[in-house]
Order: sequence, then C-alpha cells, then structure tokens
Amino acid sequence: MTDFAFIQTSPGRYLCGLGPFRAVEALDGDVGTAFYRNSFDLSDPEPWKIPAETFETGDLQLLLPENGATPLPEIAWSGLGDGGVREVFNEILADIESGHIQKSVPVLTERGTLHRGELSALVKPLATVPDALQGYGYRQGDQGMIGVSPETLFTLEDGVFTTMALAGTAPRHEIETFPDDEKEIREHELVADYLCERLEPLGEVRRGKRTVLDVGAMVHFLTNIQVRLHDDSVELGELMALMHPTPALGACPRGAGALRQLIEYRQRLDAPTEFGAPFGLWHEERFHSLVAIRNVSWHGDQVRLPSGVGLVEGSRFDREWRELGLKRNSVKALLGV
Repeated sequence: MTDFAFIQTSPGRYLCGLGPFRAVEALDGDVGTAFYRNSFDLSDPEPWKIPAETFETGDLQLLLPENGATPLPEIAWSGLGDGGVREVFNEILADIESGHIQKSVPVLTERGTLHRGELSALVKPLATVPDALQGYGYRQGDQGMIGVSPETLFTLEDGVFTTMALAGTAPRHEIETFPDDEKEIREHELVADYLCERLEPLGEVRRGKRTVLDVGAMVHFLTNIQVRLHDDSVELGELMALMHPTPALGACPRGAGALRQLIEYRQRLDAPTEFGAPFGLWHEERFHSLVAIRNVSWHGDQVRLPSGVGLVEGSRFDREWRELGLKRNSVKALLGV
C-alpha cells in the first residue's frame, strides 16, 4: 500500500499527499505543498515531509486500494492499570501545591493488538465525524496514525496568525452546568492567558469570548485568538517553537525544567512520541497545524490509543481518571474501534 498523509482543510475536504515522501529540515521557495510531522519534543531533524503527489478530495477512501474495499480493523484492547499514572498524578499535584508549576498534562495509553482488517481503513469513519473535529493522519510503511483533533495549534496566512485556547472538558450530558464549572474555567483561563501573553510581542492580540465547543461525546471551553504580525517574515520554525506545547497539553509555566519533567512523565507512562505533537500542512502560501490528539497509532499489529488530562490546583484523581477514559472512548466511538 502506498504511503500517504492527509489533513482536513475545510468541512468534508482533505488535502492528501502520496509517497514516497522526501524529508527535509526546512522549506525553500520552490516547495508548494509539504506536511509537517514531528515528535512531541520536536526532535525530528527533518520534520517537513514533501509528497510525490497531492490531491484534494472529500472521499478519503481514495487513499485505500481496491476503491476502498479494505476491511476495517478489529482490535483486541488489552486495557490498562492506574498504578503508574496515580504515582505521576501525585507527583504533579505536589509540584502544584508547592508553587513550582500551575499545570501539567500526563498521558495514559491503552494498548491493543490488530486481529484482522487494515488500520489504514480508519480513514473511512472520518466521513461522519462532527464538523468541530479535524481529521488527519499518515501511513508510512507498517506504522501510522489517524485521528480527529478538536484543537488547532496555529494557522498563518497573509501575515495573520490565528490560534485557540482549548482547555476544560466535561461529558456532553453536563453541558448545562459546564459553563459554571470553576475548576474547568480555571484550567481554561490559565491556557488562554498564557497564549495571549506569549503572543503579545508578535503584534496586537485579539482575544475572543470564552465559548463552549461541542464535539459529540464531550464539550470543551474554547477561546479564539488572532494576531496580525508586526513582522510577516517570521519563520514557521520560530512560531512552532513559540507555540508548542501550549499549556493545554504541556506545562505551565513553560520553563525548560517543567518541559523536561513533562517529557519524563510521558516516557514513564510510555506515551507515543507523536501524541500531542504538531501535525500541519504548508499549501498555497498558507500553513495550518493542529495538535495531534484523539488518535489511534500503530506499529505493525501493535495499536495504541493515548489520552491526556490537565492537572491544576483542585484536580481529583477520580474525576481526571474519568476524563481520560471519556476521551479514549470517544475516539473508539468515532473511529469504530
């Protein structure tokens, strides 16, 4: 099967690239289309993946052989325990209580084994996901990742930079009480305030109102943020380093020590290296990137489904454990696994 990458460009439309892909460190003026794919710690020295062929479509089954006849995967999930994450949870809360940090985001991963079918066929269910979710993914050899992210990292077009604060989560059946949830509001405002402060040197920051984003099984707080850049020659690599990771999936304040500790937590819990990393597209002088969450990844027949949860002052293990499961179960429902 041919290697591919894709990302949603508008509701029901996707820009797709077919391999072989050429990996490069940075883009030059001759590149019309390139995908950006990196690890969470941005350690890939050649994160830009240039496809041999591109096309736009509303039917992702074109990425599959035999006109999309590829069977959907059947996965035997092996479950998970809470021992490792509880220890990490307690360490993070201790750091919050001592005033060293305000927030951190541990990641817990459910594992499974492919029994039959083809994991690339997970592109099929993307046709029916809510418009608030952005489909994305790739396949390279015997590994890949397919997901539906609600979170844009940033978009850059004609000197206008747009991003969002997306933090604070509840099950959809709590949508009536969610707008008054003090803990979730505190978590969200921490992210929104941080982003606005970080972006101020780039230009005039315009911050929208906090709203509720309905993504089906869950609801989130959302604040849209826009900046017209003073200097429209700023490099994408600089903006990527500035934005990633946001406190929605990282640590706050985002010092080098806090980031190192967060990455250590992820390693202890064996989180996939690409979970929460930037996934983006440069096309026709526009760059759009999202945060690679709500996904299933695989290597051979081994499958992983991660979820992260934001811990702040007042977080309780039982509530955050519920949120971790809610996120994973929503991915299973959306992708049919």
